[in-house]
Amino acid sequence: MAIKIEFRASGKALEWDDSFDNILEFAEENGIEIENECRMGVCGTCKMKLLKGEVEMEQEDGLENSDREGNMILPCVAIPVTDIVIDA
Repeated sequence: MAIKIEFRASGKALEWDDSFDNILEFAEENGIEIENECRMGVCGTCKMKLLKGEVEMEQEDGLENSDREGNMILPCVAIPVTDIVIDA
């Protein structure tokens, strides 16, 4: 079953393509701009709220404890595990 990603702010809902390394690259390929700098999960520039669903992140240094508690993710290192809704 395909995983769907809803980019709430841009109004786009797309089917995840697992040929992408992360949500940031997938978003950019689909015309959704997400501010970013390091692309490695360290700087936190791209962090955004995960409104629904679950992701896996290989790196979380760019998040503070309060970010984690607030359900923030780093799309530059995140992969969807379930259908998700993010504030992008």
